[in-house]
Amino acid sequence: MLDLTRLLPGAVATLWLANFGAEVIKIEQPGASDYAPGIDSGEASPILKQIFTQTNRGKMSLALDLKDPRGREALLTMAEIADVLIESFRPGVMNRLGCGFDALKERNPQLIYTALTGYGQSGAYSSLAGHDINYLSLAGVLDVIGAKDGPPAIPGVQIADLAGGSMQAVIGILLALAARERTGRGQMVDVSMIDGSAALLAIPLAQLAVGQPPRRGDGLLSGRYACYSLYAARDGRWISIGALESKFWANLCRELGCEGFIADQFAAEPRQAEIKAALSNIFQTRDAEEWFALLGHKDCCLTPVRTVEEAANDPVSHAREIGAIPRLSDTPGRNPASYEPRGNSR
Repeated sequence: MLDLTRLLPGAVATLWLANFGAEVIKIEQPGASDYAPGIDSGEASPILKQIFTQTNRGKMSLALDLKDPRGREALLTMAEIADVLIESFRPGVMNRLGCGFDALKERNPQLIYTALTGYGQSGAYSSLAGHDINYLSLAGVLDVIGAKDGPPAIPGVQIADLAGGSMQAVIGILLALAARERTGRGQMVDVSMIDGSAALLAIPLAQLAVGQPPRRGDGLLSGRYACYSLYAARDGRWISIGALESKFWANLCRELGCEGFIADQFAAEPRQAEIKAALSNIFQTRDAEEWFALLGHKDCCLTPVRTVEEAANDPVSHAREIGAIPRLSDTPGRNPASYEPRGNSR
């Protein structure tokens, strides 16, 4: 696999494939960082360097100047025997370099050519610059993230980049490889992070379809109901309740001595506010981890909101062998540790 991508979405997509044995050769621009000047400096620099290390392990690297005829010819030659090429340039850039899908298809009709962009290969937005926050904004996702009556909230993880981009790229590549087994032909995979983000709106779009336009913090799974919400514990930490099914809600209410709330799980306001207030008072009587120890195994769907550091050091999670995901029984993946530069070419 030839990886011409930059930044997080492409790097993670090819990492996931490398974890399961794909030979990935990262094609880099001579003398240039994977991140743009101005981003890979200052206080962000150590973080970005760590991101680069984590997302490019298990790959080899070759520097090619695609604006130089020798570098371009080297890529075309490599593409003749490659199964997959993935790039993340704006639409038209690879064509101008003489390395677009049509040019590569002539050299290798079986090549899976994957273009990973923010807005896709066509349409009025295709030439726009953007990042995760922009794709989520235009897709409508950001508008439904945040507290009721509050502003949109920037997620702490890159939803568009990873779920809308990396995952869609991997899915597209695997589907195209499966199709090639039947047809013998390669094809172009057009991955748009705005499309991938919009595909995550199954529940908000269902609300819209039945005449209930989704509002921030007021949806079935975004805080409208007491059975699916967040509560502060005595120690100032938070508890998440996901007792959406009636059996889980009933279990929780019985454990808390609130059987009178069972029948009103999806009651309208002001009843929901009354239930939330009562549960808030109850949860203030213990620390978050105490509640988890008490009710975590009683089918109440109650969990503490842990920090990233706490989750990373959770001994229960580490009891499961850590490896590549998903976990396959016969052909499991691995977490490669190295990043291997091969050299430079002009």
